Amino acid sequence: MPLNELWRKVVASWEYLQLLEIELEWWKIYEATQRMGNKNAVAGLLRHTQNQSYIFIEQYRYPLKKRVLELVAWIIDKPEKTIIDIMKEEVLEETWYSQIWNIEFIANTSASAGALCETTIVYDIEIFWPKWNQNLWEMEDITVFEIPYKDFDTFYNSKKKEGIIIDPKVCMAVYDTLVKVKPFLREGF
Repeated sequence: MPLNELWRKVVASWEYLQLLEIELEWWKIYEATQRMGNKNAVAGLLRHTQNQSYIFIEQYRYPLKKRVLELVAWIIDKPEKTIIDIMKEEVLEETWYSQIWNIEFIANTSASAGALCETTIVYDIEIFWPKWNQNLWEMEDITVFEIPYKDFDTFYNSKKKEGIIIDPKVCMAVYDTLVKVKPFLREGF
């Protein structure tokens, strides 16, 4: 059951972000950040069904000052477009895969439930068309990995050893799709 909000104060405000202090019943004080407009996000685990593989991206994230292994993700900031249209644009922009075959809801989650006001909607996205161009938009510094289902554990462990931060949504989405990919995995997984 959600607690009642007694008061809210903006502690700091910038062009795109606010830092809030919120008092909930029982005098619990919380700090939270929210984007201006309280924009939620969408993320997708891309699965190339013909190749029996996952598609991940690795991208430098300045707040962490490290590279992060992630799902394709985007902020829902275009009210005139549907989530599916925004998703297709972002998949093309970040990976150059142009055809989406099937989209299924996985879960709602948060990058930091204790600090952020937004949620992220996570989808399983099947793609079937090969990349039509290998030149990604250079401003985002994205590396795209296509990893066979059966090699995910090895890939995951190698990224940890490299010191790459693994976005928790990667693990959640892969776990959620195990039933679909299990026939393609090695014995004993």
